[in-house]
Amino acid sequence: MKWRPLLLVLALLVAEGLLKAWAVATLEPGVNRPLIPGVLHLGFTLNPGMAWGLLGGFAAPLAVLRVLVGTGLVGALGLGRVPHRWIWPLALIAAGALGNGLDGLMRGAVVDYLTSPLLDTVSRLVSKAPFPIFNLSDVLVCAGTGALFVLAWRQDRRVHPRGSQPQS
Repeated sequence: MKWRPLLLVLALLVAEGLLKAWAVATLEPGVNRPLIPGVLHLGFTLNPGMAWGLLGGFAAPLAVLRVLVGTGLVGALGLGRVPHRWIWPLALIAAGALGNGLDGLMRGAVVDYLTSPLLDTVSRLVSKAPFPIFNLSDVLVCAGTGALFVLAWRQDRRVHPRGSQPQS
């Protein structure tokens, strides 16, 4: 069982590497190509920072941090140090962290190639700025983190059923 999440991480890293190589060779900055019109488009940018360009001057430290997080998670998964219900979400986070970390180390920036007009609309309502361009690694980290939140919420609901008060 320990090797299955590691195999998933490897497969996702290969897929993301191929997608990023394709994006670099094929897509142009500022040109959006509808994939699912109005929902998901292909775009292109090299992002030295994080979402919305945050910490753009720290490309190398961000890349190292991402690789360390991904490597640590892979190590924990490989050693079986992770609770069973957290294995798959942490595998997704590990793949995403490694995907963007390795990209940042090799290119000095992360290749982003997905945009969402739908998310842009929501983001502009909240922050007046478009939603950042993203990639599969970002989706993996968000999906894994979301799964961890759901698992924690479900666990909390079992420990503290509706109407009961947690002890302080």
